[in-house]
Amino acid sequence: MSVTLKEIAKKANVSISTVSRVINNDTNKPASKETQDKVWRIVRELGYVPNQNARNLIKGNESIIENTNTRAIGCIFTSTRDTYNDPFFSQIARGIQDEVSKRGYVLGYSFSSCDMSFSALYNNLTSNPVDGAVILGRFSKDVLNFLKQNISNIVYAGVNYVDAGFDEVICDGYKGAMSAVEHLINLNHRNIGFIGSTKEIEKVVNEHRYEGYLDTLNRHSIPVDKAYIEDVELSSADGFSGMENMINRLGKDKLPTAVFCANDLVAIGAMKALHKNNIRVPQDISIIGLDDIELSEYVTPGLTTIKVPKVELGKFAVKMLIDKIENGHTLPVRVNVPFALIERESCRAIN
Repeated sequence: MSVTLKEIAKKANVSISTVSRVINNDTNKPASKETQDKVWRIVRELGYVPNQNARNLIKGNESIIENTNTRAIGCIFTSTRDTYNDPFFSQIARGIQDEVSKRGYVLGYSFSSCDMSFSALYNNLTSNPVDGAVILGRFSKDVLNFLKQNISNIVYAGVNYVDAGFDEVICDGYKGAMSAVEHLINLNHRNIGFIGSTKEIEKVVNEHRYEGYLDTLNRHSIPVDKAYIEDVELSSADGFSGMENMINRLGKDKLPTAVFCANDLVAIGAMKALHKNNIRVPQDISIIGLDDIELSEYVTPGLTTIKVPKVELGKFAVKMLIDKIENGHTLPVRVNVPFALIERESCRAIN
């Protein structure tokens, strides 16, 4: 049985018009932040899904009332704001666009939900009907529930497992991290640091790269030194500040001999901080990343990293999504694409 605005209004103890304004992001007479949060919480609890045909009638769009397949696919970035210039996600998006066109579909929308209110997200989803969407990036449980309630077919693509009840295309970040740290250990490093995200506050997507780092050290009975760990966001600026913090806290002479950075942007920022402080890579410290973005080949020294096949992630995600749309497979499917160690000049063996 479908949920109505009246039911939501009754449970929220507000008027139906207030619920309508919140859901439709009416800025002319906005509700209070407290009321908006309460309404959206109840929307998620009750699983409210809008009647798109009714909304079209209200807007005068009688020509699109009939609910037919759109042959459109959406792409939602949940953890990056600059979707076109992000060197990791933009490559996945390129694979998505290529495969969508090849299969005779269109890209119905592509936007970042990062810092977007539920009202804005709701309007982005309902004003551009699609048959399914590819989700890229980390997201909270609230965002997950909201997406599942408003999109009939979902595929997640990335480096972390989500285990959220829908299809996934994964290049295993946990195993990639283990491979990176194993490479450093094979070069005789035992004092190995980590710069990247470590927090797990209400996240559905666990940060498996950090877990891979910890588990590999433990497997080799190498103590984990908290002084060698910097919790930062995955950007070059944060990689720079993370390495700066480590240098300032430990001093040049007490740094780890090697650092695994959670992605290449973090690694490139860390290398810049080392250069600024006259610390040589790899003579004084080895650096390894994970992603293999294009820039990694051209920095000096060239960055050793774990290659993630980003374009292929996007293509496989679309193939899986279209199979679900057209053939209706019901069990969640996970496809793993392989990673590879790319050795350049930023790591060296020590005695």
